[in-house]
Amino acid sequence: MRDPEERTRHFIIRNKKEEENFDEPTVKRISAQQRDVAARERKIERQEGKESLREGFFARHSGKGKTENERANSRLRDGREEDYEEYGPIEEEDYSKKAPLLVRIFAWIALLAIFFVCGYLGANYFFNWADKKGGSRIGNVIGSGSEAARVSSGTNAADGLGNVKYKIYIPEGTAFTEREIEIEKGMAEEDIEKVVSVYIDGLKETKMLDNDVRLLNIFRSGDWLYLDMTSAFSSSLKTLGRDKAGMVITGLVRTMKDNFPPVKKVKFYIDGKESGEKTPADLTKAWEIN
Repeated sequence: MRDPEERTRHFIIRNKKEEENFDEPTVKRISAQQRDVAARERKIERQEGKESLREGFFARHSGKGKTENERANSRLRDGREEDYEEYGPIEEEDYSKKAPLLVRIFAWIALLAIFFVCGYLGANYFFNWADKKGGSRIGNVIGSGSEAARVSSGTNAADGLGNVKYKIYIPEGTAFTEREIEIEKGMAEEDIEKVVSVYIDGLKETKMLDNDVRLLNIFRSGDWLYLDMTSAFSSSLKTLGRDKAGMVITGLVRTMKDNFPPVKKVKFYIDGKESGEKTPADLTKAWEIN
């Protein structure tokens, strides 16, 4: 479509050229016709502009002039907008679903089994390493089949398993008689209890202690040893007199010192309480052999 102003200019130029050939009324009539033509052309242009706008609107909403993908995306977008207006925002589907319960149970069992095996192998490796390093054991712990065979056969073991020998010093007259005893090896406190019991029984044979004398309890801390005796122990010491009572206690302290290092001091208790007896032997203090 040509620009109406160009046509108008064309008419105007042509009119200027032909203006000399027309009289004044003719010029006025031609000018009026030109204005009418220009007005009609402007009206036609406005109508064509409205039609083009209308066609663009319908093309945009009807899909005219669009590709298939553009029309599909437009329909999908319009559908989402309608769903949003009706139901609110659409939540995205969660695809991270948990595994079935049975699968999770087997997974946990497998994990615990792995931890158990690792702990067992680690402990076995540590104890094998400790056996190779050597050292004393706690109680009647057996580390191999050969050690079990030695214990069951009653064979004395140099490494502290099976039976073990101890020396006790029994007072006789003004001197001490050394005796050797053999007991089953156990914890240090158990061995101390057995050795003290054998020592007391030896003094019962010589009538130096009453038959009611017994060891109630023991406790060891460093180089200190605490012995809890029955009340018959203090009464037996009173019947012996100062010298013999001192020998009874000295023999017991020497037995403990020689067999259970680092024990050096022995403190006596009577029926679970500190004794206040100082004669014939002082039981309020710890006894020590220099």
